Amino acid sequence: MADQENKDFSEDIAEQNFAEQNGEAENGGADGDAMENNQESQEERSTGANQDSLNDRKLFVGGLSWETTDKELREHFSTYGDIESINVKTDPNTGRSRGFAFIVFAKAESLDKIMSAGDHVINNKKVDPKKAKARHGKIFVGGLSTELSDEDIKNFFSQFGTIVEVEMPFDKTKNQRKGFCFITFESEQVVNELLKTSKQTINGKEVSEQMASPIMRKTFI
Repeated sequence: MADQENKDFSEDIAEQNFAEQNGEAENGGADGDAMENNQESQEERSTGANQDSLNDRKLFVGGLSWETTDKELREHFSTYGDIESINVKTDPNTGRSRGFAFIVFAKAESLDKIMSAGDHVINNKKVDPKKAKARHGKIFVGGLSTELSDEDIKNFFSQFGTIVEVEMPFDKTKNQRKGFCFITFESEQVVNELLKTSKQTINGKEVSEQMASPIMRKTFI
């Protein structure tokens, strides 16, 4: 599997940003590390067969009672659509629920139904469902000619999707931009589409592209 599906969806976006900034999704259970378990969640095994991307079909549910089970979550949320997988996050040391879970639906429209349905109560406790945060995607672009300006590069790649950041390392010795850059897109899906080809042509100049990795970034920057 692709590096355990990129470390299980970047550990579910660092456990939905540490359960929405340390409240452990308002359950009060702050035991355990935000990057826990390293388990191979079923939802990350989803294939491209579903026309809706995993990002669009994945729900984060916070504020769960410690006693809430997969079965109870399925009983409540299956009324909004078919469920592919449920992953209640647990403390690796105690095995106790950390008060939040991730649910992957068969169709993205299920999330819209949930969001518009008003309050959700499970085990006599109001829970907080919201769309799970999408993972960013980063590419490495090589073979950049000095004739290409920073704006040329940004303008070209922005046509594929929203750009979050462009890193253009500078060679202080030669007093010029190095012949490569890193581009981070808001959605990893954009990168997956972009990398269906390994070459692009910008203003008549051919450049190469590939998925960026942390090791690659340390090596070149």
